Amino acid sequence: MKRRAVLFWLFLLLCKTAQAQGLSLIRDEEVERGLSFYLTPLFEQAGLPPENMQIHLVRDDSINAFAVQGLHIFVHTGLLTKADNAQEVVAVLAHETGHIAGGHIVRLYENMRIARRNMLLSMVLGAVVAGASGRGDAAMGVMTGMMSSSQGLLAGYRRSEESAADETAVRLLTATGHDLSGFADIMKKLQKQENLYDADNTELWRTHPMVKERLALILARPSKAANANRVARENEIFSRMKAKLDGFLSSPQKVRAEYKDDSLPSRYARAVLAYRTGDFANAEKQIDALIAAEPENPYFYELKGQLLFETARGTEAVEPYEKAVKLLPDSDLFRIGLAQALLSDENQTDTAKALAVLSPVKEELPQVWRLKATAYGRAGKSGQAAYALAEYSLTTGDLKQAERFARQASDLLPAGDPAALKARDILEELRENRPRK
Repeated sequence: MKRRAVLFWLFLLLCKTAQAQGLSLIRDEEVERGLSFYLTPLFEQAGLPPENMQIHLVRDDSINAFAVQGLHIFVHTGLLTKADNAQEVVAVLAHETGHIAGGHIVRLYENMRIARRNMLLSMVLGAVVAGASGRGDAAMGVMTGMMSSSQGLLAGYRRSEESAADETAVRLLTATGHDLSGFADIMKKLQKQENLYDADNTELWRTHPMVKERLALILARPSKAANANRVARENEIFSRMKAKLDGFLSSPQKVRAEYKDDSLPSRYARAVLAYRTGDFANAEKQIDALIAAEPENPYFYELKGQLLFETARGTEAVEPYEKAVKLLPDSDLFRIGLAQALLSDENQTDTAKALAVLSPVKEELPQVWRLKATAYGRAGKSGQAAYALAEYSLTTGDLKQAERFARQASDLLPAGDPAALKARDILEELRENRPRK
């Protein structure tokens, strides 16, 4: 029970942190698995457990990625759409892995805590000076001086950590069969971004070494020949990820201009663009052609299922989603898509199948509980539906509704029912964590 409570509060904190930072998070199985393919050997070389990594996609056009505590890696879509090859992306991921392996993130949080404490202390001392001297300007001088000092020390600390992460990245890239060309190329792109946004991103450039300094470090290092087979596979994955993201996120003009040939990535981008712009008949035809070209590709079936479901053809969407799940049975997103298709018809009575599809999915995902509630409700299992709605409300942060549905489930279900016990756990959890006035 305690572990589930911790997972819930961490999940809620992550969501609220993303909202507070203005991040727009998106999900895509193909892109997340591609990034995992890149990160796994880097994590292994750094002595980190790759099975514990958590990858998050940020819908943002800038070239950026960052890591936070708990092996969470955030990757901006702009990194993937603006890179020219996989090696540039791998270089950035190696840098973030260097931050994690070096313990920089933990120490950064501690240094930020110290900086905040010093700023608070400066305010207290400023108040003391003002009270003793009656001079507001003296108090302001003390406060400004201490705050500037704290911020300067923190910025300097972060610059040193960025340099250390670059050093680690060079080592990790060499150890995993990469040369340093991708690192150098992405640094040149960052240099252009630095020049373009210098006035608007003073915090970023104040806490990072200048790109020309980082580039000089990389170019000074001897670079070994890359593992050709590994690089070829990474680039194949990259070309499809980039095509898909461009199809969904870039302007139609850009997609039509850059994806004109008959290669599979170009056809993929055009199919996604047709779907995105409402040309559904053409999109379906193009997706069918992609499936014919690669009948074992689960992502093409997922795309067709998504198109059919979102054009009110949920019953037809079941078949392609079933094929996608069969080809990639450990995909939570595919299983959620299939369950949505199975439950899209209000007259659908095969709720047991939808529940079976959702059974292996991680229960921390809010959509899963919402779908379970729908399935239980249609099956006439009001107590189970109330329990699922309590879990859904809990994971979305609606604690008042979570309490209401948990009480309802506790009343409707037999005392020894596992769901009834979990509903009471939720009530206890809420009681223990209720904010006090």
